[in-house]
Amino acid sequence: MTGQSETILVSPMEWGLGHTVRLVPFISKALVEGHKVILASDGSSLDFLRHRFPSLPWIRFPFYPVRYPANDRFFRKLIVQVPGILMAIRRNHRQVGEIVSKYNVTRIICDHRYGLYYPGVHSVFITNQLWLKAPHGWSFGEGLVYWFHRKALRRFSEIWIADYEGVPNLSGLLTHPKRLPENARYIGPVSRFENVVAERPEYARQFNVLALVSGPEPQRTLFENLLKARFKRDNTRAIIFRGLPPVSPDEIPAVTEEGTVLMVNHATDGHLAWHILEASEIICRPGNSTLSDLNFFGKSALLVPTPGQTEQEYVARHLEALGTFKVIEQADL
Repeated sequence: MTGQSETILVSPMEWGLGHTVRLVPFISKALVEGHKVILASDGSSLDFLRHRFPSLPWIRFPFYPVRYPANDRFFRKLIVQVPGILMAIRRNHRQVGEIVSKYNVTRIICDHRYGLYYPGVHSVFITNQLWLKAPHGWSFGEGLVYWFHRKALRRFSEIWIADYEGVPNLSGLLTHPKRLPENARYIGPVSRFENVVAERPEYARQFNVLALVSGPEPQRTLFENLLKARFKRDNTRAIIFRGLPPVSPDEIPAVTEEGTVLMVNHATDGHLAWHILEASEIICRPGNSTLSDLNFFGKSALLVPTPGQTEQEYVARHLEALGTFKVIEQADL
């Protein structure tokens, strides 16, 4: 960023919290440097940002309400929604022009928001998925899809790739295609726990397993219910962080106990850091933000890919092959 004070529009995709938490370090750094930050998102992503940065101005900026299946047919469900997604990208692009004019925005930092670029405004697109993985039997089209993807990313001033440049890395082919966009560079895994001091919460208790539940519905709830049933059946002392930020910045997140399982809706960075450091066993989705956080703490986990999400299935097997994580299918829980 420049030495002058800027007005920065920060906008994550609202499909789960992974894209959102990855922006926390950039927001914090911008504030330390004296820049003005405007938050723009929707749903639980906006709820998280409002709770994390209650003093910052915000704009409700919806993208597209992607409908996720309760089974593993995510690709089929997504294909029929592509026209609506493309329309939402164009709509967001028109809206960002209005926001730039109204708030005198000088810089945009977005996470997978393809419409957030504007002439004369420096725009940064953060990603952990350049190469888009197709389901088994459809991989023949991945090269063509990447050609279109790379073309779309040329509209941005910079592409920041949230992974290591070399080997080993977190995402394999997803972040290391043979040909990068010309405006792309690696920034390394991004964790919101940088400069965070671990703090034991009042509700802390002895536990054997830490479960980090994340992702869009209905799979988030399905995953949570499967884990809870398994822990109760085996009489396992477990803590489940549910990934449900408060709707209001003033709301106190719920903490409930169900037998041997402690359910925590949401936690401060310090409290969550304490649990991750204390955990002897962790179960989670192989989302990039979660993996980046575990990498930051030097922790491993049992990965449970979201059924049908090809990028998570690929990343989980990539990390299993490196010997750094173990993998289990959700149906086998």
